[in-house]
Amino acid sequence: MEGGGGEELAVGCVLSLRTTLGDEIQGQIVAYDRPSNILVIHILLALFDRIFFFFFFSNAGAQRNIRLLKANYIQDFTYLKKAGDPLDLNKCYIDLAGLQAREEASLRQAEIEAERIGVGVTCEAQSLFDALSKTLPVRWDKTVIVVMNEVRVSIPYLPENVTGGTPAAIDRVKKVVLEEERRGEGMAGGGGAAPAPKQDELQPHPVKDQLPNVSYCINSPPPWPEAILLGFQHFLVMLGTTVIIPTALVPQMGGGNDEKARVVQTLLFVAGINTLFQTLFGTRLPAVIGGSYTFVVPTISIILAGRYSNIVDPHEKFLRIMRGTQGALIVASTLQIIVGFSGLWRNVARFLSPLAAVPLVALAGFGLYELGFPGVAKCIEIGLPQIILLVIFSQYLPHSLHSEKPVFDRFSVILSVAIVWLYAYFLTVGGAYRHSPPKTQLHCRTDRSGLVGGSPWIRFPYPFQWGAPTFDAGEAFAMMAASFVSLVESTGTFIAVTRYASATPLPPSVLSRGIGWQGIGILLDGLFGTANGSSVSVENAGLLALTRIGSRRVVQISAGFMIFFSILGKFGAVFASIPAPIFAALYCLFFAYVGAAGLSFLQFCNLNSFRTKFILGLSVFMGLSVPQYFNEYTSVAGYGPVHTKARWFNDIVNVIFSSKPFVAGLVAFFLDNALHRHHDATKRDRGYHWWKRFRSFKADGRSDEFYSLPFNLNKFFPSILSNSTPGN
Repeated sequence: MEGGGGEELAVGCVLSLRTTLGDEIQGQIVAYDRPSNILVIHILLALFDRIFFFFFFSNAGAQRNIRLLKANYIQDFTYLKKAGDPLDLNKCYIDLAGLQAREEASLRQAEIEAERIGVGVTCEAQSLFDALSKTLPVRWDKTVIVVMNEVRVSIPYLPENVTGGTPAAIDRVKKVVLEEERRGEGMAGGGGAAPAPKQDELQPHPVKDQLPNVSYCINSPPPWPEAILLGFQHFLVMLGTTVIIPTALVPQMGGGNDEKARVVQTLLFVAGINTLFQTLFGTRLPAVIGGSYTFVVPTISIILAGRYSNIVDPHEKFLRIMRGTQGALIVASTLQIIVGFSGLWRNVARFLSPLAAVPLVALAGFGLYELGFPGVAKCIEIGLPQIILLVIFSQYLPHSLHSEKPVFDRFSVILSVAIVWLYAYFLTVGGAYRHSPPKTQLHCRTDRSGLVGGSPWIRFPYPFQWGAPTFDAGEAFAMMAASFVSLVESTGTFIAVTRYASATPLPPSVLSRGIGWQGIGILLDGLFGTANGSSVSVENAGLLALTRIGSRRVVQISAGFMIFFSILGKFGAVFASIPAPIFAALYCLFFAYVGAAGLSFLQFCNLNSFRTKFILGLSVFMGLSVPQYFNEYTSVAGYGPVHTKARWFNDIVNVIFSSKPFVAGLVAFFLDNALHRHHDATKRDRGYHWWKRFRSFKADGRSDEFYSLPFNLNKFFPSILSNSTPGN
C-alpha cells in the first residue's frame, strides 16, 4: 500500500484496487481494522448493473455489496475521489416491511414443509413420500401416505400395501414404490462414500445384487465351455459323500464290492434326477441334492434290527436290509412332501429372523467339522497337500499372477485334485504303502475302493431293483425323525446357497416348495434303493462361494454328469475311486464357507444387545454341546442316552438331538420368538425388519426373476401366491 497518503485510505474514499491474484475492484472504503489488517469495501456497481438493479429490485438504494479484503493482498490502488460518509445514519435504514414480508413467507413455507414430514414413520417411509411428491400430490394421514386423495400406501409401504383409487392410479403409485425400493438398495450397494450413519441407524452391508464380487448368479450363466467345466467340478465334489456313505453302510448290510458299486451308481443316478427337479421345480436355486449323513443313524438301526440277525447268506441279508430301508424311506418321504407342499413350513419360516438363522446356517457348515481334518489325518501325506494346493490355487495365485481370465480361482478344485490324485497314484504304484496296515492302505491307496472292478460297463438303475420294499412301523418312525432333521438342516443350507447364488432372501413359500420336492427326492431314494436319504449338499454350497459362480445352469450340467457317469459305471467308478482324504481336504474349505455364510447374517443384528448375545451364545453352545453328549454316550455304551424298551422312540430322540444345526436352530428359533418379541427395539435387534419385505413371494419384484417356475407352472402351486404376512 505504498505510494499513498493516509487520507487516501480514509473512510469514504473511492479507490480502484488490484489484488495480487489479478482481481480489479472499484469501491468505497467503509472501514479499516488495523489489528487484523482487514479493509471493508463497498463495491460500486457498473452503470449497467445499477440500472438493472434499479428496475428489478425494490429499495435499490439500500442494497450494499460488501467485501472484506486483507490489505496484504492489495498490489496497488488508485485514488479516485472522496465521497460521502458510507456509515451516515441518515442514509442507513432497516426495511421493516420487507423483513416482515420475508418472515411471513418463511412461516408459510415452514408450515408446508411441516405437513410433508410424517410423524412416527421410518426414514424409508419419508423417502418414499418425498419420491412420490416429486410428480404427484401427496399428503400424510397419520402414518398412511395418501396420493391424489384416493390411493393409500400403508405400513410397511410395499407394493402390495397400495390400495384405493383406479387401477391406473394404483399401478402408477406401485411403480414409484418399487423404483424407490430398488433405488435405495442401489445407493446402498455402490457409489461414492456415504455420510457416517448415526449409531442407532447403522446399516448392514447391502444384500447387494445381492452379494458383491459374484461373477455369475442364478440367471446369468457363464459361457458354455466354462459352464461345463464348472459343472464337472460340482460333480467331483459331490462324489465324496456319494462314495463315503455306501462304503460305510453296504459292508454292514452284508454286501460286497459289487453291491457297493451298484449302490453308489444308484445314489449318483437319483442325485442327478433330484438335482434337476430342485433346480427346475423346487427352490430353483443352484443347489445339489445328494446323500445325507443324517439318514445314516436310522439306517444303521435298521441294519442292527433283530429280524435280520438270523440270515446267514450275506447277499440275502443285504437284499432284506435294503428292502427294509426302502420301505422306511418311502414312508419318511411323506413328511417332507406334506409339510412342504401344504405350506406348513412356509408358515414356520416366516418367523425366522437373521438372528435365528445365524446358528442354523453356521452349524450346518461348522457342525460337520468331524468330516474335515479327522478325515485328512487318515492319510496326512495326501490330505494335507490337497488343502495347501487348494488354498494356493484359489487364494494366492489369482492375486499374484494378475491373469485376465480367472482360471485358478474358478478351477482350483479340478487342478488341485488332479495333482494330488496323480501324486497318490505314484505313491501307490511305487510301493509306498506295501507294508502299511490295511486301514492305512484303504485310505491312501488309489486301488482299494473296489468300485472299478465291481461296476458294470453300462447299467441303468431302476425302481425296485432290489425287490419289493418291506415296511416296519418302528423303522419308519425313526426314518421320519431323520427326515424332519434333514428338513431343518436343508433349510439352513438353502439359505447359504441363496447368499452365494447372489439372490434375494428366499421367500418362505419358495422354501416350502423346495422342501416338498426334497421329499419327492427321498421318495425316489426309497423307490430306487439308495440305502440313504437326500438333502442339500453342504459341500457344493461351499463350492459356490469358492468359485463365486452361483449359476443354475452350472448345477444342472453337474446333474447331467451324475446321470451320465452313473449309467457308464466303469467311467464313473474311476472318479469315485479318488481317496477319501482328498475329499476331506475339500470339506475343510467348503464347510467353512457355509458356516461363514451363517455368520454373515450377524450384520443384520445388533451385537450390542444383551438379548442378541444371550440367544446367539446359548444356541451355538447347545448346538455343539448336546449332540456331543449324545455321540459320546453312544460310542461308549453302544446305545443312546434315551434307552427304553421302545426302540423306535429311542431312535427318534437320538437322531433328533445328534444334529448340531437342528439343536442350535431349534433353541435360537424358540428364544427369538418367545423372548420380548413384540418390542420395537427387539425387532431391530434381531434384524427382522431387514427380511420383512421378502416374507411373501409378491413383495419383491425380483422374486419372479429368481424363483418363478418355468413353463408358467406357478398356477399349479397356489402356495406361492399367498401374500399374507405374520403380524410381527
